Amino acid sequence: MRKFAPFVVLFLSLNAHAADVRDVKDPAAIQKIFVPAAKLRLVNVWATWCAPCVEEMPVLRTIRKSFGSELGMVGISLDDMIPGDRGETKNRVVKFLDSKQVAYPNAYYIGSSDALADAMNIDGAIPITIIYDSKGKELWRRQGTLDQAQATKKIQELLKVR
Repeated sequence: MRKFAPFVVLFLSLNAHAADVRDVKDPAAIQKIFVPAAKLRLVNVWATWCAPCVEEMPVLRTIRKSFGSELGMVGISLDDMIPGDRGETKNRVVKFLDSKQVAYPNAYYIGSSDALADAMNIDGAIPITIIYDSKGKELWRRQGTLDQAQATKKIQELLKVR
């Protein structure tokens, strides 16, 4: 049994940082991904092929670490919108998130782009970040790359109001 212990530890350490990526077809299902106790809910719509989206990943990771359980975060990957093998594309998203050490859940969106646009009131330009209260009321949105200082200040302000 002792001979297998190093392999078990190696296997567990390799999988310890596996990205949490869930297939989502219905935009309404995205709200179920959030931890119910979060005072605020941040949604970031992005894709691996979007340079500004890739650029802001470290900012999002820092925001996540800064606010802990008060701020629930979910990314919504639009990578499935590009034609190709869904399995390969999703695997590329998982590898990308792992490489960026993204620990918050991500929805791999496989539904209608029109349904998502209607549900979130977006025009298709990404990245876009939206903050909601715990009941789903929109409080703030930013289209384009997030500025870390500006986003952090806004989240702090919104948490004080709650």
